[in-house]
Amino acid sequence: MSPSPYITEVLTAFAADGTPLAVYRDAPARPRPEGTTIVLVHGASVTADLWRLHARHLTGLGFSVVRYDQRAHGHTPRGRAPLTIEQLADDLNQILLALAPTGPLVLAGHSLGALVLQELTALQPQLLPRIRGMVLLSATARGAIILPGRSPRALLLAAGRSLFALACTHAPQAVDRVRRLLPDTNRYTLTPRPNTGPGDRPPSCRHGVTHTPTADLATLWQSLRDYRARHLPGLEQLGGRLLLIAGADDRHIPAAHTAQLADRLPSAGLELLPRTTHALPIRHPALISARIAHLAVGPHPHPHLPQDPSFPNSPLSEQFH
Repeated sequence: MSPSPYITEVLTAFAADGTPLAVYRDAPARPRPEGTTIVLVHGASVTADLWRLHARHLTGLGFSVVRYDQRAHGHTPRGRAPLTIEQLADDLNQILLALAPTGPLVLAGHSLGALVLQELTALQPQLLPRIRGMVLLSATARGAIILPGRSPRALLLAAGRSLFALACTHAPQAVDRVRRLLPDTNRYTLTPRPNTGPGDRPPSCRHGVTHTPTADLATLWQSLRDYRARHLPGLEQLGGRLLLIAGADDRHIPAAHTAQLADRLPSAGLELLPRTTHALPIRHPALISARIAHLAVGPHPHPHLPQDPSFPNSPLSEQFH
């Protein structure tokens, strides 16, 4: 059976500094009566297109979905505000004020997007009563890491990351010149930002930072590395409405970091996906969508989550590429 049709509206919300934020609202053909809005927050270097298959699945179940290009990604420009986790959380708050000011919310974020949601609960505690559920993918209280282990492969990977980060931080203009020479199909190429129109869809997931200068990428990476969860009372208040999911083979934010966060949130659910890397939303969209929908239909405890029959070989994940 084919999924129910849905309509994607291309909208603009404005950040506190006036930056236009590109937002995509997916409206189901048959909305559910409770009016729950599901908000999906992507991570670094991608776009709202990360959630394309998830939006198809969730709207097919009658949920309204809001996804957006984070600041300095996709169709959303850099703006004047600092590129910090706090600023990105405030950007999301402005989107909620403009497009989902009332009604139940279910929030899901991956990597940088998970950190944004963690900050949102700390900075905007008045939202907590509205949050029916939250799914944090590749979440951490410690930020991303350079050294993902002690094996020779991990040491080589860490050295490459360190050299690249050093070049991006201290010689961003030189890196920009190299990026401009890359083919358009390369995910790290640098091209001029085009004029966007009212009907523009999210840029391809792989091309989230093709219009982002290297200096801004370095700032984003530093914010991700330096992140430390300051306050967890907001997440604690979510209790069983919070689910943490991590890939067992994640080399950017190790599953152990997510497990450590879960130890500080004993009422939250924790699910570790075997043979799964940092790209878990891409590899398992059906499973992630099922977890989000499970929270959206009402409060449920997490210790015995039902298994999605499509995991780990979901046909939807084949379609993403």
